[in-house]
Amino acid sequence: MVQAAIVTKWKFVMSNNKKFQKYINYIDRDEATRSKEFQQYNILESDGYNQYMENPEKSSGLFTANKNRLSKEERNTVKKLFRQAQKNDSLMWQDVVSFDTNWLIEVGLYDPKAKILNEEKIMNAIRVAMNEQLKAENLRNSAVWTAAIHYNEIHHIHVHIAIVEPEPTREYGTFTRKDGSTYEARKGYRSKRNVDRFRSQVMSQLLDRDQPLAKISSMIRTQLGNHKGNMRYLPDTELKYLYNKIYESLPPDRGKWKYNMNVLNAIRPTIDRFISTYLNAYEKEGYKELQNLLDENVAFYMNLYGEGTKEFQRAKDFKTNKNKELYTRLGNALLKEMSEQNKKENEIPTKSTSVDWNKLVENQYQKRNDTHSKNIDLSKVKKALRKDFQSIKNQQIYLKNMREREQQEQGLIR
Repeated sequence: MVQAAIVTKWKFVMSNNKKFQKYINYIDRDEATRSKEFQQYNILESDGYNQYMENPEKSSGLFTANKNRLSKEERNTVKKLFRQAQKNDSLMWQDVVSFDTNWLIEVGLYDPKAKILNEEKIMNAIRVAMNEQLKAENLRNSAVWTAAIHYNEIHHIHVHIAIVEPEPTREYGTFTRKDGSTYEARKGYRSKRNVDRFRSQVMSQLLDRDQPLAKISSMIRTQLGNHKGNMRYLPDTELKYLYNKIYESLPPDRGKWKYNMNVLNAIRPTIDRFISTYLNAYEKEGYKELQNLLDENVAFYMNLYGEGTKEFQRAKDFKTNKNKELYTRLGNALLKEMSEQNKKENEIPTKSTSVDWNKLVENQYQKRNDTHSKNIDLSKVKKALRKDFQSIKNQQIYLKNMREREQQEQGLIR
């Protein structure tokens, strides 16, 4: 099973927790001391996550939303804000973002020989993701945070983050202890959806996912899924055969000629065959590029969440859904063209239109004759001819009446 490239974990403590005070105490200490005494202020070590949370061998030093490095004076300012938060009964959230070292090497963020990490890119990714996370949790205008990159030879490189509210906005709630007693405390819950998005945004920033996702949408909407011209006249024998087969199988009501309508369930496989043949014959390179982009997206989520997870399955579903979107667009374009064709073939001329009435009847007869000429069942042929004869007879009567009315208005019949 593929291991997740990024793992996140979070926890919170109340203001009276000893580790809240310990974190404050170590904010303005040097990095060697902070690394050595890491367990004094780490609240995640007792939550089954200690395999990534040993005392780091070294640390990047504290960074914030605006600074890569803090001066002594800036550390003191941050320390005062954390003290203010504790005094005002704020919660302290701690997050850890752990990176798989092999993945960091693979994507060029870590040089194992020189032991150099692209810290700036990691910091910027954390900043963007934190900004969105705090916004989603309604904390962006009230929270402050600090973070540090921790290195350890045994386990993964990870980022440790601490968040507080100097002027708390989280409401109080009533909670029940294991012994059944209750207590009042601020609500520290963060939604799983927001936490998952945080992880996804970190990776998206590191790999710049916006561009390939935008390209997938663009290819479907404006390139592959936006066919211009008549599919009816494409110079391909199989496509012509499939076109006629689809057209002849459509229901009488043109209003139901939509790709995803249930009434087309029986004919949809033939429509899909037409689209597949068209894409491989006329859009081969573009279609191949689209599939590569979709496969890369699946691999992205496999690395992010690990193989076999629900999130990985959703990524596979994303590929399926995007291909379905492409087929829907092309299918509807094909059916729209057929609808226009059918509309023209069945137009009834108005009395003001100059028409060769005999030619019209002849064309109608020829069209119907062509439609049934491939059927070798004699009884069906006879039945079809009887229907054709009656239809043409009815049309002749109708057209005769139309002619007479037209002549009357022109004063030709007195």
